[in-house]
Amino acid sequence: MVTVSRSVSKQTQRIRCSRPGFTLLELLVVISIISVLMSLILPVIQSAREAARRTRCMHRLRNLSVAMLSNMDTHQRFPAAAYWGGGSKSGPGPHHNWVVQLLPWLDRTDLYDRWDMERLATDSPNKELASLGLAFLVCPSDSSATSHGDLSYALNGGIGESDYVTGVHDCIVDPFGGLLDLNGNGLVCLGTGISDGEPSDRQIFKKLGLFFNENWKFQGTPGYQGTRRHHTAASLTDGFSNTLMMTENVRTGADFAAGWATCDSRRTKVYFSSEICHANVCTPGNTELSLANSSSRGINAGISAPEGQSPWPGSEHPGGVNMALADGSVRFVAEQIAGALYFQLFTPQGAKLDGTALESLGSGF
Repeated sequence: MVTVSRSVSKQTQRIRCSRPGFTLLELLVVISIISVLMSLILPVIQSAREAARRTRCMHRLRNLSVAMLSNMDTHQRFPAAAYWGGGSKSGPGPHHNWVVQLLPWLDRTDLYDRWDMERLATDSPNKELASLGLAFLVCPSDSSATSHGDLSYALNGGIGESDYVTGVHDCIVDPFGGLLDLNGNGLVCLGTGISDGEPSDRQIFKKLGLFFNENWKFQGTPGYQGTRRHHTAASLTDGFSNTLMMTENVRTGADFAAGWATCDSRRTKVYFSSEICHANVCTPGNTELSLANSSSRGINAGISAPEGQSPWPGSEHPGGVNMALADGSVRFVAEQIAGALYFQLFTPQGAKLDGTALESLGSGF
């Protein structure tokens, strides 16, 4: 019996030793197959994650647009993109922006009630409040977000800004300070009481965008209200569904001086390219509306630029950007949108440009 047991044991040992396994070549093949499968699966996973982030981004943009419309209904006008006040008439400080105005409609009345309207955005306690991270102000795809006063969305600023230049208030300039001759008569930045013709640069300027900067209050200057320019529901003659209200701009970023309450024009607003008027002069034959979404100043053109230096719609979504129209709807607009259509999207009164060099064909989107 002992002999048989040893014989069976040896036989079992030989069977175990001869058990087949993977050769090195087979192992390499298996690893290669797994690698290929992973390379196919990972982009799908990443694409699904980005789709989810884009959806959340659209949801936040829609909430902001609804809050904006609620604010407009209450005050019977759209708020300023930014309010400037304090200091002197020629050197006002940043007071607060559109985000502060919308806080009560974004379920943050607590922050609005704590905001000191007698102080600038850069003063305490306002600066500390505006440095708080508010998720509803940030697109989940914005990789530059820091959780400290970030802002991923900006308003429709049209072609440029109203600025104080060489002693003259309300001069119309492009986003980088270049004077604009919108009516093409050769006259720019005229003082009070000097005729600029009909329509004037300032009149045309209001027709090209939805939000502007305004003055708040000035200490020591009783009765001075400064620049006041805004739209109402009645003044959107091109229609709410044909007018851009706000959009993404991941280069809005965090203004460390004033957080999401920033009054910096290149952080509060986005623009179409002023290159539609060659050399900033809008005369017949010198305008090309197709350049409104030009490569250097178009959608997603500046997503690699420094924060606050690229005031064009921009996102980290492949191929386009989320935009909210003035009726509260949100759409994904492709980078390749035609320049003329893009121009019409910005203008709330494009139909009233008839007879000017900026006259466009239609206003539909």
